[in-house]
Amino acid sequence: MRAAIWKGPGEMELGEVPDATCPADGALLRVVACGICGTDVRTFYNGDRRIEPGAVLGHEICGEVLEIGPEADGDLRAGSGDLVHVISTLYCGACTLCRTGNEHLCQSGGLMGFDYQGAYADLVAIPQVALKNVFRIPEGLDAVHATFADPLSDAICGHKDLEVGLDLRAVVIGAGPVGTAHVALALAQGAGTVYLLETEARRLDLARAVLGDERIRYVDTSAVDPVEHIRSETGDGAERVIVACSNAHAQEQAMEMAAPRGRVLFFGGLPKGTTTIDFPSNVLHYREVAVLGSYASRYRDQVQALDMLEQNTANIRGVVTDVVPLEEAPEAFPRIRRGDALKVVVTP
Repeated sequence: MRAAIWKGPGEMELGEVPDATCPADGALLRVVACGICGTDVRTFYNGDRRIEPGAVLGHEICGEVLEIGPEADGDLRAGSGDLVHVISTLYCGACTLCRTGNEHLCQSGGLMGFDYQGAYADLVAIPQVALKNVFRIPEGLDAVHATFADPLSDAICGHKDLEVGLDLRAVVIGAGPVGTAHVALALAQGAGTVYLLETEARRLDLARAVLGDERIRYVDTSAVDPVEHIRSETGDGAERVIVACSNAHAQEQAMEMAAPRGRVLFFGGLPKGTTTIDFPSNVLHYREVAVLGSYASRYRDQVQALDMLEQNTANIRGVVTDVVPLEEAPEAFPRIRRGDALKVVVTP
């Protein structure tokens, strides 16, 4: 079958790999659409400990159920011929984390596209552990936009402890698709003003096309110091700050932007080699700023994400700006990195 094959950092080409086959206890999908995630972009350029050259990436998966294995259990809530979305973060369902509603932190699960072959291909095998991650796509929602349920559910999960309240001021650092989703969520939760910070003016333009201008201030930080700008705008900082990019310096700056008793969310993971920061601990001590982390999403977040996409809440489908065929997937990664596209979806 055809696949976009990762050959090493910065290299990918269209080629042939063995056909994906249906696991006896899993399912087989014909890939209809697969979004390119920021994690995939980072992996494209930097690699990942879980993959080697020859791997097939792609974990924001929508497809048609072609086959269900004879030993597949009752976790699969779909039948042959159904159009489904597959959430990428896999969990066992039996450990303490899973049983207490924190299945996104399960240490025995894995990730589609990394621990299992991804979906920049014609077919993708769904292992048994992923069957409970399969959702029928609601009527009225097409597969291209449904791919965004995966990162959107991650953003929803990120807000679980953030408590964005009425009229609070919020800052989102990074105007990529997930940063755009964080702005939409903050507005939906009643934030008075959201500042969207980005170093690439083109990304700000793309985000503005989705979100509009009401209660949002777009800040090109290539021309201003972000901390000084937010302090000049707010006086004492913003009550909520979200780092929606993979940048250590942005995490450090975020803490300096927070108001007393503010909350800061480190949403984007840092690439290998830069996984520590200069932590301004006095900000916690003297200003009582809380720093939160978030990874992946829970079942409840995934249901909410599909609902938001079905209803097109806050024009969230507009995040998808480009759809490319499988043979153009390798060229999409540099375009995303340059900020020429907000969200790219691959259709085999």
